[in-house]
Amino acid sequence: MTALPKLLLLATGGTIAGRASDVTSLNHYSAGVITAEELLQSLPQLKRLAAIEVEQIANVDSADLTFAHWQRLVTRLRDVLAADSDLAGVVITHGTNTLEETAWLLQLLIDDPRPVVLVGAMRPATALSADGPLNLFQAMQVAKAPESRGHGVLVVMDGWIHAAREVTKVATQGVGAFESSGIGPLGWVDDAGVHLPQSQSARPAPFSGLQLAEAWPQVAILHGCVEPPSALIPALLSAGVRGLVFTGTGAGQLSALERCALEDWPGPLPLMLRANRCGSGPVHRDEKFARLGLLPAGRLSPPKARVLLLLALMAGLDRAQLSNLI
Repeated sequence: MTALPKLLLLATGGTIAGRASDVTSLNHYSAGVITAEELLQSLPQLKRLAAIEVEQIANVDSADLTFAHWQRLVTRLRDVLAADSDLAGVVITHGTNTLEETAWLLQLLIDDPRPVVLVGAMRPATALSADGPLNLFQAMQVAKAPESRGHGVLVVMDGWIHAAREVTKVATQGVGAFESSGIGPLGWVDDAGVHLPQSQSARPAPFSGLQLAEAWPQVAILHGCVEPPSALIPALLSAGVRGLVFTGTGAGQLSALERCALEDWPGPLPLMLRANRCGSGPVHRDEKFARLGLLPAGRLSPPKARVLLLLALMAGLDRAQLSNLI
């Protein structure tokens, strides 16, 4: 008999581990209640897929994740991938609200061809037609599949396989709440198997050697709108914020008020990125913003631009070095 592939399940909580008082309750429930062991026990079909080891990293709503949780997750991933050559891949259960941020963080930090797959659910585990069990089963399918190697960190939701850089939560309800805006998902998974293109090369992990600091730098996200509060930028800079991400209007535009606030600041400006609030589409270089030190975030969403800035600051990168990573 052929031995089953070995997988590690790292659980962090979220709706996939959520419980409600009624099976028809989809909006009112407690996230991060059910343990990873309970999730596996409720899905005996997984025993046919792989030999699965389980660790509970956290059990929280993903809106309540902290840098300490991220540090614990990164440390465990790095350690187990370095120590266990028999491990085929890793699955991480995660709340959907910040899943894309964690996936992108891991893409930047984890340098290994074996798949790391994040998965969540839009309905709690107690709901009628809960999506978590099938999502978890399919994430395990993807994590053990040879076709998944070299694609970097992946997200599996509703049968679709997404790349960490592109995936975004685009809806508050419905099982099809994740998209890869602009380019579409990498592939899909069903009962016929894992459907992915052949990986041409491993996706880059530019901070694979970075030792994460105990105290993470503060990076703020500012949302573009009509007449934003004039005191906000000076207040953040006075407070010592080390990075700013502007969720600009249109293709990453800043208002005259915001530009004046940066021009009038008497001290050095922090590292800054321009993203957009549209939900898809790139932000390109613009010389009037470049003169203020603002770099375009490309296709990165504002939360992912913030993740990149956090790591760039920890690594001590300057603007030119940061620009090369986008």
